[in-house]
Amino acid sequence: MEIKINILTPVWTGDINSRGKSLKSTGIIGSLRWWTEAILKGIGYSVCDPTAEIRCPQETNNQKTYCPACLIFGATGIRRLFRLEVNGGEKVFDGGAIIIKPKGRNRGWYLGSGLRGQIDLRIISLDKDFNETLLLLPLSIASNWGEIGAKTQHGYGVVALEEEKELVFEDFKNSVRRILQEARLRKIGIKERKSINDVLPNLKEMFFAKVQFEAQDNNWWKEVDGIKERERKGDNNYYKGYINDSRMISWINSDSIPIAPAIKNWLRFGNGKALWQSKNDNKYKDIETSLFGTTRGEKSASKINISCAYYLNNKLWEFRISGWIPENNLPNGFDRNNFLKALMASLNGSGSINIPWSNLLGNKTKDHKLKVWREFNSSRDTVSPNQEDMEKYLDSLIKGEERNK
Repeated sequence: MEIKINILTPVWTGDINSRGKSLKSTGIIGSLRWWTEAILKGIGYSVCDPTAEIRCPQETNNQKTYCPACLIFGATGIRRLFRLEVNGGEKVFDGGAIIIKPKGRNRGWYLGSGLRGQIDLRIISLDKDFNETLLLLPLSIASNWGEIGAKTQHGYGVVALEEEKELVFEDFKNSVRRILQEARLRKIGIKERKSINDVLPNLKEMFFAKVQFEAQDNNWWKEVDGIKERERKGDNNYYKGYINDSRMISWINSDSIPIAPAIKNWLRFGNGKALWQSKNDNKYKDIETSLFGTTRGEKSASKINISCAYYLNNKLWEFRISGWIPENNLPNGFDRNNFLKALMASLNGSGSINIPWSNLLGNKTKDHKLKVWREFNSSRDTVSPNQEDMEKYLDSLIKGEERNK
């Protein structure tokens, strides 16, 4: 099967310092596995962490056991059920990374080149029990609501499938059951792993939002915090910004604007921290690290992704905010429900914490509004509120918000 994917915001190549000019299949496979694991956990399956000591295979009663994700994507002792060929895309720019520093930041966000254009995927089955739905469904959900590839926390990886396949979750579920059939596993001398892992993302605990705004002209991006030039506090020197930088101009020509640093800076360090900050100052750092990650000490990834802005039509632009906020094992003092409620309210303009859009995106943008919010079994979900049936919720994610109305 061949699939054409249009890149809406640059996709990370997977190479150190973005030196490569082509996308590595391993990066796409790793991303599809991440989404597959989140879906499998959402419907009650156990999955391992392939990067940790608890990865498959696990010995149980002198027999090797594998989780469903490893049965699909491979692990030590078993091969992947498919081969993925990746072609296409072109490098956004040549040269070193852009270092975007919004106001108040000495350290910045590093943006390497990535790829733009179109990606061609070819899925080749390597097993008679493999069904393409096992990859198409997580790819569909990722393209509708999230991102693919690495460095999605920096705004990379928003894509759109050129041709939407008719998918239903029932087919995915049946395909998983097929590879877990006892007779099949017995034939290859293994068993299904059923131990619980609460460390990895679970689709039941994720949220997805899309925010739209209008741009008054094609140069609105020159006013984005971190891109525009500005005077440095305390002296007469200037932060030169990137409005005349050939790398940034090449990025802009891909119809994508790197706004994630500006919004993340407000959310993590600016007034936006009132959305998540604990009244107990001693817990502040624990919550910040849990939500936004850290590169110091025991490294951890951000649980909140903010995409680049991407062009829709006429003067309309859109960006995504998504994240995995687990219901358990959260820092003391952090209220998950209150944070999500406050974040949604700020995005739709009804909250007590106003987002200073003109400071973040410039005064040439207007009518910023929350287009859609998705969250399982929540009154906040704007498509199917309080949907308790995970399978029906997944079907609605596959369809996309426009096709649900």
